[in-house]
Amino acid sequence: MLKLTRCNGTDPTFRVLTRALDEELGARYGAQMEFFGQYNHSADVETALYVSFGEASAGCGCYKPFSDDTVEIKRMYVPPQFRGKKIARAVLTELETWARENGYRYAVVETGVLQPEAIRLYEAAGYERIPNYPPYENVKESVCFRKPLI
Repeated sequence: MLKLTRCNGTDPTFRVLTRALDEELGARYGAQMEFFGQYNHSADVETALYVSFGEASAGCGCYKPFSDDTVEIKRMYVPPQFRGKKIARAVLTELETWARENGYRYAVVETGVLQPEAIRLYEAAGYERIPNYPPYENVKESVCFRKPLI
């Protein structure tokens, strides 16, 4: 049974999952993570969540304000042993719901070309590809998306 828990970026479970995310991204992107890492700090995030599957930590994500009416989805991660169970979709849906509750009308997200599973997730959830937004506008490894939440 999945249990989604809203928290903030200092939550210990969320932090463990984001460290695992950083390790996986480091393995995929290598030295390029020096650039991306500077935009992935989440300790100051007030809108984070994690998923429990039984007693295990099975996924996480958060969002940050991007503009007055838009949030940026960040730090989406599901450990390999829990993939294929629609956990990422549950995390994304809950983040979108939470953003709507807080009055946001749109969500944007950046992911990378070496994360085809993330690209499929966002496309399946109704996100449309957009030109890369700052600070990713000249980063060929980045793929950006946007979705109305209303």
